[in-house]
Amino acid sequence: MSQDKSDFEKKIAKVNAARQRQFDKQKEKRASAEFQKAQQEKQQAFQTKSQQRAFEKMKERLADPTYLEEKQQKQRDAQIKSFEKQRGRQQIKEASLEYKIKKTNQVKTLQDKARKKAIDQKSVISINLKKSKAVKSKGMKGRAPTTLEKKLGNKIGDIGCICCLNKKWYTSDMAEQESIKFVSLHHVDGRTKPWAHAKVLPLCAYHHDTPAPSHAPEGLTPIHRGNKREWIKLNGTEGELLKQVYEMIDEDRPWLGDEIVCEPKTKGIRLG
Repeated sequence: MSQDKSDFEKKIAKVNAARQRQFDKQKEKRASAEFQKAQQEKQQAFQTKSQQRAFEKMKERLADPTYLEEKQQKQRDAQIKSFEKQRGRQQIKEASLEYKIKKTNQVKTLQDKARKKAIDQKSVISINLKKSKAVKSKGMKGRAPTTLEKKLGNKIGDIGCICCLNKKWYTSDMAEQESIKFVSLHHVDGRTKPWAHAKVLPLCAYHHDTPAPSHAPEGLTPIHRGNKREWIKLNGTEGELLKQVYEMIDEDRPWLGDEIVCEPKTKGIRLG
C-alpha cells in the first residue's frame, strides 16, 4: 500500500514539474519581443476588421430610406418631448407665488433705475448749459486763408527764396527746374491774426527750418531751429524782406501800416 502511494506521489510530482516547465516556457515566450509584436498585430487586425464590419453595417443602414426616416422621427420625438418637459417646468415655475413676487420686484427695480438715470441726465444737461464753451485752438495750421490771402501767397511763392535771391544763390537753373521753386511760406505775424496769411516770406528749407549741410556756403542758417538774431543780421529784418517781397510782386500791402509785432528786438545789433 505504501509502495502504491509513493508511486502516485512521484507521478503527481512529475506532472507538476511538466506543468511548471510548460508555464515557464509560455512565460518566456510572452516576454519575447516577437511574441508581443505578433499579439499587437493580431489586436490591430481584429480592431480593423471590427471597424470595417461596423462601417459596412452603418453604410448599409444609411442606404435604407426606412432607417433614415425612423432615425429622423426619433430625433423629432426627442426634441418635442424635451420641449414639452421644459415648458411644463416653466409653467409650474411661473404659477408659483415666489416667482410672481420676484418678477414684480425686478420690474420695480428697473423702473427705479430708469427714473434715477433720467434725473441724473437732466442734472448733467443743466450743468453743461451753464458751462462756457471752450475755445478750440487752431494750432500750427491757424485759420483758413481768405481768397485775397491765397492770391497773394501764390504770387509770393512764385518768387523763390528771397534770401537766396538777395545773395545771388538762386540760379536760373534752379528757377527753371520743372518750373518749381522749392520754398515754404514763413508766417511773420502768426497764423490767426488779420492778414496773417498775407504777411509771409518765401524761404527755402535751409533758410526756413532745416539746418544747412556741411558743404553749404557760409552764412546759410534757418530762421527756425537756429539763431534768429544771426539770421536777421545776415538777411535783414522780416519787415524789410516783407516790403521787398510786395514790391517784387507789384502789390500793395493790404494791412497798410500795421506793425509786425513778432519781430525780435534788434537793439545793439548793426544790420548789414
